[in-house]
Amino acid sequence: MHFEWDDLLRLLFACAAGALIGMERELRGKPAGLRTNVLICVGAALFTLISVHVAEGSTTHDPGRIAAQVVTGVGFIGAGAILHARGSVFGLTTAAGIWLVASIGMAFGAGALVLGGVATLLSLGVLMGLGFAESRVARWRTTAKFQIKMEPSPELSRAIKQHLRELDLPRRTWRISKVQGAYTGYLVTVGPEQRLEELQKRIMAEPGVISLVRH
Repeated sequence: MHFEWDDLLRLLFACAAGALIGMERELRGKPAGLRTNVLICVGAALFTLISVHVAEGSTTHDPGRIAAQVVTGVGFIGAGAILHARGSVFGLTTAAGIWLVASIGMAFGAGALVLGGVATLLSLGVLMGLGFAESRVARWRTTAKFQIKMEPSPELSRAIKQHLRELDLPRRTWRISKVQGAYTGYLVTVGPEQRLEELQKRIMAEPGVISLVRH
């Protein structure tokens, strides 16, 4: 296996693509930031280059075998970026970004520079453009999760349900648990941010509510 200057060009393109996407993730404070995305993109490109060179002039080596293992390995990294907490899932966008960055690196490693460049630009467009659109949509439809420490009171539970009806907010989840004598209510609802803030004020004003945390 010999070194070619074209290989260096492919690795540099992969590094630049990973840096562009990683910078966007870094600015948003995401777990997989600049260094992570650069390393994944360059690593995927390098593995692809190795698979191509190993298969050159050989009828027994499959150039797609190493590349296929890259996809599997990146899947494990993406799975590690996904977190579960209280029935919620976080990090799906980060995991999808890791998977996409790896595919871009593989495109550069395979010599498809135009394809990798277009995919990089499309990725940045999705992350930045649709991120803005999501923030606009969130004003009209936001998922709110309330953790309410409360005194045991059937009247309080009925009052919270009444507030939901008055504000026209659906009750996705409402349950009360008792741990060491303390009662905690878990409420999940969806609606415009303005109504959710009003609901929060009403719940806090109810007698028997000790504290409220919104996730």
